[in-house]
Amino acid sequence: MKIDYTRYYLKWHQNTPEHRASMVALYSRLLGPFLPANRSAHVLDVGCGMGFALSTLKSLGFDHLEGFDCDQGQIQACQQVNLNASLVPVEQTLAHLHARKASFDLILSLDVLEHIPVDAVLDVVAAIAAALKPGGTFLCTVPNANNAIAERWRYNDWTHHNSFTEHSLDFLLFNGGFREISVHPVEFQTKPPRAWLPIGAAKHWWLFRFVRLWRRLEMMAELGPAQGRSVPLSLNLLALARQPVAS
Repeated sequence: MKIDYTRYYLKWHQNTPEHRASMVALYSRLLGPFLPANRSAHVLDVGCGMGFALSTLKSLGFDHLEGFDCDQGQIQACQQVNLNASLVPVEQTLAHLHARKASFDLILSLDVLEHIPVDAVLDVVAAIAAALKPGGTFLCTVPNANNAIAERWRYNDWTHHNSFTEHSLDFLLFNGGFREISVHPVEFQTKPPRAWLPIGAAKHWWLFRFVRLWRRLEMMAELGPAQGRSVPLSLNLLALARQPVAS
């Protein structure tokens, strides 16, 4: 049965200039440190949604961009702002990637892998690896199962099949054919100006820091101080993985 994913997506996102600008600012902060310096890199966004990441890369000067998604409403949102995005049904995803072997320097997949059934996601990751040029980079974000509200993050979206820890994400990417894998926290909260004032956004910041400290102590108690200190606690995880260079 066909579902309308845009109904869910529009609870959090709107295709307005103001919202798109706010998302470009957010993605610029979150993705900017991990993007290649070469603005001529060929980039594919797998599961591009309404094109916020594509808009971000376009604003940063990347000029070889394309994306695809399985939801008609989100592709229409991309096309309304002149992004190169195409509709690819779920059952054609592997064929679409296999047809683009060794074509891209960078492939993005932001908040997508968790939507793929566990028994199918390894094949998708392997197809993404094959679509990269030798030495190309895969950048993905996924829900973090270590977070204090991981259960809500996992089940808030009916189409989610999974969430990840830093270890399970590394395991998936390695077995999908990637090497030089690094996993990083994705922090949506930022310290506000004048955080020492107990008003406005500062109140939220200090509540966030208190809860995060409690979660860190919980991890240290359960796993031991050494391991507990290293567990990423952010809502999302970001991984960078490289396609091996042919010898």
